[in-house]
Amino acid sequence: MIRCLMKSIFVARDLSSQTYGKCFYQLFFSTMKLADTLAATEERKSMPLNSNDIITASMQSHTIPMVNATVTSTKTISLLEPSNSEMSESINIPTSKAMPRIHIEQTPLPFEEIPGPMILKLWEKYWRYVPLLGTQLFCSLLISRLTEGRLSWNRNVTPIKYLFDEYGCIVRINGPLVNDIIMIHRPEHIAKVFNRESQSPIRSGIDILQHYRLNHHKYRSAGAFSLQSLEWLEVKEKVDQPLHETISDYTEKLDSVCGELINRIRNIRNRQDEVPANFHRELTAWGMECFYVIMFNHHFGFLDSTSKSASEVTKIINALNTAHTYMSRCETGFQVWRFFETPFVKKLYAACDILDEVIGKYIQQTQNKLQTSSMTKQEKSTNEERNLSLLEKMMIQRIHPNDISILLMDMIILGVQAVINCEAFLLYFLAKNPRVQKRLYNEIMSVLSKTKYTLTKESLENMPYLKACIKESLRLRPAFPYLTRLLPSAISLHGYTIPKGTFVIMANQITSQREEHFEDPEKYQPERWLNQDKYVHSDYQEYSCLPFGYGVRSCLGKNMAETQMMLLTAKLVKEFTIEYDYAEIQSRFLILNVPNRPLRFRFVDRN
Repeated sequence: MIRCLMKSIFVARDLSSQTYGKCFYQLFFSTMKLADTLAATEERKSMPLNSNDIITASMQSHTIPMVNATVTSTKTISLLEPSNSEMSESINIPTSKAMPRIHIEQTPLPFEEIPGPMILKLWEKYWRYVPLLGTQLFCSLLISRLTEGRLSWNRNVTPIKYLFDEYGCIVRINGPLVNDIIMIHRPEHIAKVFNRESQSPIRSGIDILQHYRLNHHKYRSAGAFSLQSLEWLEVKEKVDQPLHETISDYTEKLDSVCGELINRIRNIRNRQDEVPANFHRELTAWGMECFYVIMFNHHFGFLDSTSKSASEVTKIINALNTAHTYMSRCETGFQVWRFFETPFVKKLYAACDILDEVIGKYIQQTQNKLQTSSMTKQEKSTNEERNLSLLEKMMIQRIHPNDISILLMDMIILGVQAVINCEAFLLYFLAKNPRVQKRLYNEIMSVLSKTKYTLTKESLENMPYLKACIKESLRLRPAFPYLTRLLPSAISLHGYTIPKGTFVIMANQITSQREEHFEDPEKYQPERWLNQDKYVHSDYQEYSCLPFGYGVRSCLGKNMAETQMMLLTAKLVKEFTIEYDYAEIQSRFLILNVPNRPLRFRFVDRN
């Protein structure tokens, strides 16, 4: 059966990549139920049986304890009559001595006994004959008919949650890449993984972007997101401080970009104060304008439809959306593009080439600018009046131009997309919770009344409820629903020994919605972050909500993302009452969480 299936698969490879993928999935999953049955049968057959054990077990289950008694009376005793002293004297029941309890140390269970889908165990030796899976191998695989049609495509949490419900809190997936894969979601297990990680932890990268840079562009590096070990630490050390300083210095300029989006909303909404269904595109324009201001210290005009560069704006936004869409399609599931360029890969590469060209132009301009300047490195770093852009600061740190180009593309494709989608979910939660929105408005107005109604870094620090609203939204809809690590040493999880080199998937979105750590976990309640003592139930609360990761490999752009979201949310709530009247917005998985419905918000003027 397997041989016929594999033959059919390679015949299908002559078709288009999309048709090939559909054929493979149909053939692959049509044998799953039969394979599970065969595996269970083989397991039962291989279990050793001992007839003496069976007989002993049967006798023990039916044995009645014997009573040593001597009956001296010949009277007939009715069962309904109460017992008397004569009867009690005639029955002699010896007492038995209590045996001391013996403490038996529990030995760790072997790695092979961790439960998981049996179908993948049968298919493990056939992986070499099919295109390799990516680091996100389980996403498309488990979302598909592995769960017998009970799940829908692109529901990022449901399939993994199904596996936890089916096999327990730790699940083993037999994979062809780095030994086997372990999936966990309990905070105490996640804490053990992070507490064991080394100074240079290793996580999964994005294979298709690595392939684009190393094979298509012939760069010397795969990019910051895909860098590991000491290479990552070197980039982090050079970028972390300049990024933090730039965000702090550019708060006022970012505030002006948020003002441009507010003007844009007033221009595009209809008579019912509702924005068009493509409002997500406007958020993308806002995110890209913020990126240009921070990175290049330049307003490009993404939110100005009358700008001279309107055609260039459209080209860049289309390239960004295309790159994000096809990166997800190439990365999840079977990586056919490792053998030949598929139509999806060609579209992805074309979009990335456009973004790479734009970034390269600014890098060249900055290089020329710094070369013609007579200022020394020390003077440039201490000259506050010059107000250097982040790109200039990275150039001064002597980061290689190719590495900067790769880093900026990662920040555009992943960072900008993460911010705009997290902001979209935040606006949705505020629109669906008018009470929360009203309390947030009161806090914003109270703080702004003391600063002449201008948003500054200091005023944002005095808005704890705004921070709580953002944190609660990230708890329910984090940008990345999974965290990954490669174990640097063996550890014990839930009684099982996990060997060194095992790839661990931590389902942090499921973790942050566990009822033992959060009361009414599916409800949007920012107040829980204002009274955290009330909601802390264990020592592992720190690991129950990790929207930006944890430790050395936590998100570099955390401060930038939070600042942008705080500025935009504060200005929008100050100007508008936000409403939403349509079906519930859930998330779908495209490398990161994105809304599954159009953002048809109503922005009603407060004044």
